[in-house]
Order: sequence, then C-alpha cells, then structure tokens
Amino acid sequence: MVRVVPFRAYRYNQEKVKDISKTVAPPYDIIKGAKVQEIQSMSPYNIAWITKNIPQDDDTEDNNQYTRANDLLTKWIDEGVLVQDERESFYVYGQDFEVLGKQLFRFGFIGLIELEEFATETPKSGKFAGVLQHEETLPKDIIDRLSLCRATMANFGQIFVIYPDHEGGVDAILEKSMKNEPIIDVTDYENVRHRIWKVDDKEDIAEITRLMKDKYVIIADGHHRYKTALQLAKENPDLESAKYRMLTFVNISNPGLVVLPTHRLIQNLDDFNKERLIKDLEKYFDINRFDQKEQMFELMEKQFQDGKHAFGLFMNDGIFYALTLRDASVMKEVMPNSSEQLRNLDVSILHALILDKMLGIDKEKLKQGTMKGGGYVVYLKGIGDAVDGSIAAVREDAQAVFFMNPTKVEEVEAVSKNFEVMPQKSTFFQPKVWTGFTIYKLRD
Repeated sequence: MVRVVPFRAYRYNQEKVKDISKTVAPPYDIIKGAKVQEIQSMSPYNIAWITKNIPQDDDTEDNNQYTRANDLLTKWIDEGVLVQDERESFYVYGQDFEVLGKQLFRFGFIGLIELEEFATETPKSGKFAGVLQHEETLPKDIIDRLSLCRATMANFGQIFVIYPDHEGGVDAILEKSMKNEPIIDVTDYENVRHRIWKVDDKEDIAEITRLMKDKYVIIADGHHRYKTALQLAKENPDLESAKYRMLTFVNISNPGLVVLPTHRLIQNLDDFNKERLIKDLEKYFDINRFDQKEQMFELMEKQFQDGKHAFGLFMNDGIFYALTLRDASVMKEVMPNSSEQLRNLDVSILHALILDKMLGIDKEKLKQGTMKGGGYVVYLKGIGDAVDGSIAAVREDAQAVFFMNPTKVEEVEAVSKNFEVMPQKSTFFQPKVWTGFTIYKLRD
C-alpha cells in the first residue's frame, strides 16, 4: 500500500522575493565546483545556500555547513522570505523542455508519502504495491544528506518517483488544476520552463490519495534521499512528521517521461591495453570501425531500435568502434543468479561482461568513481557537450570511453518488480526536478 497525503508547503514569498527563478536551483548532486557559487550568487535567498552550503576550514561540530544551513532556513522564515501555505495541498509540477530536437511536457504532482521500507516480495494478495528502488547507491552520499536533514529537519530537494496509472485517473485531476493560472512560472538557465499549480480542493485531494493507495512507486531519481528519510524516521520515532517524505510523482505513461544515457569514462587502470581489449571484445561482439563519431552513434541507434545490445567505444587511436553483442545468452554465465530482465540490460552487459570481466573494474573499484571524477569510472550524462568532452579527455589522459544507449522505462519497471537493482547511474531522467519550489518542514 502507498499512502500519499497533502501538506502545507513553505514557499518563497513573492512579495519579498520578486524573481523566483533566482532562488530555485538544480538538485544538490549536480551542482559542483564553481557552479555552486555561480548559482548562490544569483540571490542571497537561493536555495543552494542551504542545500550546498560550502564547508569552511574552521568548521567545528557546532558551526559547519549544516548548522549554517539551518540558521539560514530559520532566518528566512522569521523574515517572511519563506511562508507556509494556509491549506494542505498537492502541487502539480509541470516542465516544458526540449530534448533531441523535440518539444515535450512532463507533469506530475508533489506530495508526501508515508515512508516504508523498500518492497522485497510480492504481497500475498498478488496485487503489487509499495516502494521500489532500481539503482545501487553510495553510502557517502547518504551521510551528507542525513547531516543536512538532522540539522534542518526539513525536506528541500525532491525525490522523483514514477508510478503506473495507465487509466490516467490521477492525471485527470492534475490536468483540471492546470487550467488555472500557475502559482509559479519560471524558466531556468537551460531553458526548461517550470510551473507549479496548487491542488487544494478537498474532494480532489481525497481522490488522489485514494487512487494512489493500491499502486507501487519506483524511485527514478533520489535513492540517497529516500534512504536518508528512512534513517531520519528511525532516529525520531515519536515525531509524526518524520514518517513522511516529500516526493514528485509522475505517471509512467506520461509522454514527457524521457530517459537519456549515461556514458562511462575509463581511467587510472595500471595495465590497460587497447589491443588486448579489442581482442577480448571480438569474442562476444561484432565490431564496426568508423572515422566519425556520428557514424558510430547512427549504428548504435539502429541496433537499439532493432532490440539489440550495442555500445560505442573510443580509445585515442582515431577509431570510433560500434560494438554489437552477438549472443545475449553469454550473460547467463556472467550473471547466473540474476533475472533475465536484469541480465539483458545494456548497462548490465557493459558492467559485468566488459568492465568487470575484461577490464577488472569490479564493484569495489566502481565505488571509487563519481560524477565528479576520480576513481576508475567517471559517469557522464548524455547531454550537452558530454560526448565531445569525453573524447577530448581520452585524447588527453583518460584511457577509454564507452557510449551507451538509454535504459527504457519498461526495463526499469521490470527490474524493480523483481526486487533487483541496476548498477549505479543506469538511468538519467531528463529534465531534473528542481529544488526550492516547495519545502516540507518536519518541525516548527
């Protein structure tokens, strides 16, 4: 059972903060390096001052980035910069964006979910419900978010979940609310338009809660934040509000639900050998060689549409390789204890057959890689100049880059319902849900 309820969000007071676009920000985990200060400089009230408060050399247990974040939250509320809505509501969240030359619109709703442990078995009733995860997580990221939550006792960033509503019952209520004027309408620096509408009619609220109760939700983005919320609830068993977490819910059938690939840059291997890798790959893959990356990606796309498993590879030899797996049955030997759905994912084939078996990058070595760099694998989101940047990195000092096709939404659903998890960074849902439109405070 999934229990979804409305809440009285804290929101920016538009009488005091005239330009909300200067106060909201991308999720904490994609703001890095100079981008942190760049976003914070947009406004003294930008939410990144709280979600990414910068550590100082003289930080102590009593004065650090987390306590400073709490001081700012308290100050903004006291000054009326943040005000709490009078009525409990759900909040429709819509995003207009362009991807791969197409104009799309994705919408869902922001609400609270009553926390529960991840589902591990199908209910006796046979009707599937509960909260499912689909990716592995790194403990160090959970520690960071838990420290912020302990200090502030508030939810700032969204957890993005998808749920099945093929009949569109919930969407019909949301679409009715979207006929009204939005309470927030901003366009970010990547030209994504974010709009928020309020759903505060009691009958509509009750119907959304009723429709959601027999569904399951899959965490699309925010595994660390959900695990943080579970831990915080355990630490505060007598605090009723800690039993809930703010989420953005999007229907799996939403036509604006887009998954993009995340590529893998390989570096720091002591015994990397290009010729040996090609020889190993030839045992399992048909290999096509091209002079231009566009030719490689064109073949990868064709194989993807034909249901085949294909990857791109560049190794600083002037050649762009397109790799197509000849026989997927080899994965039964490589991952004998996994389901067919998990074995047949492109990302599983890359990680188990190529990174681990051929290059020796096992799970322990994978843990050392991040979106920030370092370790043996750097994860590169398949947007912007990521492809050209990764090729330049290989030409300079990295060893190889593997290019991916995206994981399909139905693959995410199938693996999650088997209670299995994909390798980290298997999916990249675009666009990200931004932080700062609504805040859930656990303690006044």
